Amino acid sequence: MTTTASAAAPRRRPALPALPAALRTRRGRTGALLVLAVVLLGLLGPLFAADPYRQGPDALAGPSAAHLLGTDEVGRDLLARALAGIRTELLVCLLAVPAAAVLGTALGLLGGLNRLLGEAVQRLFDLLLGLHGLLLGLALALLVRPGLGTVVATIVLSALPSFGRQARAALLGQLARDHVVAARVLGVPRGRILRRHVLPNVVDATTALLAVAMANAVKTEGGLSVLGLGIQPPAPSLGTMINTGSKYLFLYPGYALAPVVLLGLLVFGLTLLADSFNRERLR
Repeated sequence: MTTTASAAAPRRRPALPALPAALRTRRGRTGALLVLAVVLLGLLGPLFAADPYRQGPDALAGPSAAHLLGTDEVGRDLLARALAGIRTELLVCLLAVPAAAVLGTALGLLGGLNRLLGEAVQRLFDLLLGLHGLLLGLALALLVRPGLGTVVATIVLSALPSFGRQARAALLGQLARDHVVAARVLGVPRGRILRRHVLPNVVDATTALLAVAMANAVKTEGGLSVLGLGIQPPAPSLGTMINTGSKYLFLYPGYALAPVVLLGLLVFGLTLLADSFNRERLR
């Protein structure tokens, strides 16, 4: 029965070897190019764009040689604001997603190794899963105040269950495998079993979630900022630009259109990358 079950189980390619294979697919290349293009625009923005905080006399001016996308309601360059908003998205992702991965994985592993703690961790995950990210952000904004910290905390708490459950499932799956059971019977120390047989597979499973978590982080930040609960002006944010630009939608639709396009490209690229990556792992 064990042999049959093992043969029927889908073979999983390790995460690192799966990444180059994913990038060789059309879906993976498209996603990588979209993400790379948006990231480069954000990182290289200070080299060719104006100061995103500098105000000018021309409010809500149309596109011109001086302002390629026009200006906002206080005369700030919209291109500079949009490119700075990309950098804000990257900052949020780099702060929140690794923190959620580390904390969620640690809780999942602890819950898998201790039965009582596991029950408590599962109830915590159930509670967080029952709260939509925007509702969680609203609650945090009411408890503290809107801003970068609220956005990061919302993303971390929203992503915890995914990383935790994935880590716990990978842990329990590895502990039930024949070679791990045999090692335990032979008296191999528990710490050595975890290091050699369990943790590499847990890291592999966690890596596969990173692109998905980043796409969700971008959507959460955008949603909170559009509602006025995320990054606060005058700090540049794509979601904040959409929120403010919606007030001038009929007067100057380009105000909100540019950040919508950039957010859409970034989320779409990350989604394509995650899908391609997971397809290759399951081949």
